[in-house]
Amino acid sequence: MLAWLRRIFAVDGRCLTGALAAAFSLLVTAACGTEAPVESMPASSAAAEPTDSGLAHLVGTAPPANGVVVSIVLLDPHAEIDVPLPDELPVLDQYGRAFNPEFLLVRRGQTVRFTNSEDDLHTVHVKDSAGESVFNIATLFGSSYEFTFDQEDSYDVICNTHTEMFANILVVDTPYAVVADRDGAFTLPDVIPGTYTVTMLNGKNRRDREVEIVAGRNELDLTGQ
Repeated sequence: MLAWLRRIFAVDGRCLTGALAAAFSLLVTAACGTEAPVESMPASSAAAEPTDSGLAHLVGTAPPANGVVVSIVLLDPHAEIDVPLPDELPVLDQYGRAFNPEFLLVRRGQTVRFTNSEDDLHTVHVKDSAGESVFNIATLFGSSYEFTFDQEDSYDVICNTHTEMFANILVVDTPYAVVADRDGAFTLPDVIPGTYTVTMLNGKNRRDREVEIVAGRNELDLTGQ
């Protein structure tokens, strides 16, 4: 996963657009949009404290939001682990002539459900980071379409009928990924203990660190202070 992230999130000071902009600037429309609702795999705010399950509970702090830019935290295991995919399907809906939410953080192999909740004809046109079309379908009111993302990448989602509609789907291989709160706080519960590379993405800033996660409560400061 790390090699892919270095390619996807490499920046050189240019204005970010398209797929990269959504992940870097809190998951909003390309280059300089407005704040949008966010969906991610685990909840980023307070969760239950660990029990005697033998699993780890990670509580951390990443750089706080800067305008619409918030932090994304990924834990990449050094050894193969078996973590089932979530049972609940992420949903990307269309209403108010907008995609809701405008950003989804999902795991490779997850199926996303695309729906249309308004009486307006839309399309769901998904492109990968190379600009290649993955699929392009028309969506009627009350319709739904499901697609399984088997490749980690950053995907643009547009409506061909209404060009102001834009969303982004970031697909990662790790089962442990979260969007931090605006104050930088994040929580990752039920982590299998072991050695991980933690990656923090915040705008053009990126930090990688090797960490040893043990059973019980773990605290991690990614602010660089």
